Amino acid sequence: MSRAAVGRLSGPAGRAGLVVLLTAAVLAPGFGGVVAQQTTTATTASSLPTITLSFTDGQSTPAVITGVAEGGGAQTVRVVATASAAPAAQVSVSVTVGASGGTAVKGAGNDYTTSTDSVMLTINTGVTSGSSGDITITPGSDDRVEGEEYIRFAAALTPAGYQDITPASLRLVDDDDAIVLSLSPGAVMEH
Repeated sequence: MSRAAVGRLSGPAGRAGLVVLLTAAVLAPGFGGVVAQQTTTATTASSLPTITLSFTDGQSTPAVITGVAEGGGAQTVRVVATASAAPAAQVSVSVTVGASGGTAVKGAGNDYTTSTDSVMLTINTGVTSGSSGDITITPGSDDRVEGEEYIRFAAALTPAGYQDITPASLRLVDDDDAIVLSLSPGAVMEH
């Protein structure tokens, strides 16, 4: 009959070691010690590289943008994927435009419309910045005071070997001011 002893070893950050020792219950005199030893390592999710989504204005010298203005007409937004570590093989990221969780409502007669529902981004082997996808966002123009709303962009599927991709949000800036009523004079005399 044999027994197994399992232990956990600490290793470099983000890695854990597992040691399995097999011993015989009854050993002949002079025999003993380790019958077999195997060490395996596993990478934890927090040590995997990340991919982040961001937005630029789509110009030849792109500028980072954080929002689009209601009443500004159709605006080109470039969605960019950037990896914290260059991939060993090409990585593709499908990004849904107007994913659930955003506060702005997509569709005709609502807060905004888009030229497409998704964009495909590619990060090539050996580089960290990926290709970008251009979309046209047309904010609706209304007279409602809504405050800032957000359009959510989410990865449809995280590529193998990366942490889950955090969704990104683009502000939809309201162009309507609240109406403030005031009375003049502030007080009247009673007769």
